Amino acid sequence: MSNQAMHELKVVSDDDCWRIFEKHAFDDSAEATAELKTIGLGIVVRCKGLPLAVKWLAGLLRSTSKPEEWRKILNSDIWRLQFQQNLKNTTFQALWLSYHFLPPFLKRCFAYLSVFPKDHQFDKKKITWLWMAEGLLEPEKGKKAEDVGKQYLQTLIGRSFFQYSSQRESTWEEPKLIMHDIVHDLAIFISGEFSFEFNDSNDLSYLPTKACHLSISAKGSEVSTKIMKGLTSQTRSLSLRTFLLLSGSYAILEKNLLHDLFLKVGGCLRVLSLSQSFITELPDSIGNMKCLRYLDLSWTLIKELPDSICTLYNLQTLLLSSCKDLERLPTRLAALVNLRHLDIRHTSLKEMPPQMCKMKSLETLSDFVLGENGGWRIKELGELPLLGGSLRISGLEHIVDIKDVLEANLKNKKFLSELILEWDCDSNITSSYQEREVLEALQPHTNLKQLSIRGYRGTIFPAWVGHESFCNMVEVNLRECRNVWMLPPLGELSSLRRLVIWYLDGVVAIGNEFCGSSSTTIKHPFTSLEYLDISFMPSWEEWSFSSDRLSQEGGLFPSLTELYMDECKKLLLGLPDCCLPNLKSISIEDCDEMVGVFVCQSRQEMDTNAFPSLRSMSLLHCPRLECFPQEGLPLAYLRIVGCPVLEQRCQKGTGEDWLKIQHIPKIDIGERST
Repeated sequence: MSNQAMHELKVVSDDDCWRIFEKHAFDDSAEATAELKTIGLGIVVRCKGLPLAVKWLAGLLRSTSKPEEWRKILNSDIWRLQFQQNLKNTTFQALWLSYHFLPPFLKRCFAYLSVFPKDHQFDKKKITWLWMAEGLLEPEKGKKAEDVGKQYLQTLIGRSFFQYSSQRESTWEEPKLIMHDIVHDLAIFISGEFSFEFNDSNDLSYLPTKACHLSISAKGSEVSTKIMKGLTSQTRSLSLRTFLLLSGSYAILEKNLLHDLFLKVGGCLRVLSLSQSFITELPDSIGNMKCLRYLDLSWTLIKELPDSICTLYNLQTLLLSSCKDLERLPTRLAALVNLRHLDIRHTSLKEMPPQMCKMKSLETLSDFVLGENGGWRIKELGELPLLGGSLRISGLEHIVDIKDVLEANLKNKKFLSELILEWDCDSNITSSYQEREVLEALQPHTNLKQLSIRGYRGTIFPAWVGHESFCNMVEVNLRECRNVWMLPPLGELSSLRRLVIWYLDGVVAIGNEFCGSSSTTIKHPFTSLEYLDISFMPSWEEWSFSSDRLSQEGGLFPSLTELYMDECKKLLLGLPDCCLPNLKSISIEDCDEMVGVFVCQSRQEMDTNAFPSLRSMSLLHCPRLECFPQEGLPLAYLRIVGCPVLEQRCQKGTGEDWLKIQHIPKIDIGERST
């Protein structure tokens, strides 16, 4: 080990701690009264310069402005307790205080989370569904259990029991939640022997007799053997309520092993997760687990579900996402009348089981698949009034009667936030007019936030697509609508932040129709659009906006930060002739006919002030590209590959355009960096 200097971290000053306290204890609009400030300063002093302790207590006190409640914290006996090693730690004392003043129902919900390992990434929805399955959510008049769960979760986030994870696959996805290690330690301390995590450093022979909640995070090929050996070594009948096989363990669980497992864990189980395990089928004995409310089989190799699963009448949540080999659901699935959440994304289902309309409690139905002779069944959606979240309807090419679509009543499904509509774009079309009628009848409620249309075979979109009444819409995807020749007026969507347009083969020009009508209440189009991807457009030749549109204040896309174009083979110029004040990144690839990124009559003429925020430009495989502005763009990164004319002009020291780009810190020309 090398000798390195040690640096002692000093505590934070009381003044800095007070600023942290103020930020987390008071609403933006609230001022600290003199009395609360005096008490708060006393609490800050008690925290001994530890910002984490300050943050937790401030989060606790944010929910009340009563001085007597604040004094309870200041004068609590917890500050003097020394009966546990952890409680000698000021940070842990502060956290314990924050926990101590939680309502009893929140204490139970918090303690339950101890079953998960440290650094676990929590999904908000799944936490709520797990709490619901365990009966931890107190009923509130006029509120759904899921809404109560969201409220609990928000309270725990507000009091800093959770933090938002910085890791996420996309900036557009809601971040997961994580627990600080010391918060996790507290959860374990509180739950005591009621929760147990089987990991690589222990075994199930240590499973406490009182254990109700078991998670398995151990990894390796021997996990399944260890599970059964550990459970069968127990001389008592287990009364587990939770059995979680956590992602990453990849246990190989065979049918007979699962049968033995189900017999051993007993009939009290409410939560069973076998996600990401190597199972191909479930034993019929799953039907004996009558108390089961949450079943997660996602990311498994399962091919079908046993019919006995349809006798689990208490089941509330069934997760089957990414079961790639799953082609059918049990015929009697509709008997699960208490099922509230059914996730069948990324499966190979050919059609839905009969009588889905009987599942009146469904709030989440990720997919509704219309079979070859079952287009009429879309009307069953009309009898599921609680549907919310995301809904994907595929097989729309099988619809025969428009009346069936109208009976689906999507227009009144106010809880839906995302709608995905899919046709098989390779199927034969009988009438473009009928296609448009179908899409017209699929009009959703204006609460919708995300819309995807894929494989639509009509020539134009109906009026509701892009209508200004959809003021909550933040994302639109239009893909493989190959017969469409004119884009809808998406500029009228005042909240639209992300737009993807792919494979609209009939579109030759993009102009004023894209912005919307000047007679609408929307003064400026695309006011919120941040991300635009227009790719795989074989016929698109030009931007064709009128001069009044181009010259309007703020430009056409005032908030746009990212622009992507790929395989727009006939497009001549990359950008419209307007100011893009917030554009930070441009990526253009495989645009064979493009001669310039910017509008300019010659290589010298362009207003670079139109792009004051531009920092990154990537130009790949555009063989005719040659136009570059006279004045230097404020770029930090420039990449040019597969553009022979432009590469020649931008060669370091010798190229005609080198002086225009030499100020850029990082430049990649061809396969070389300069």
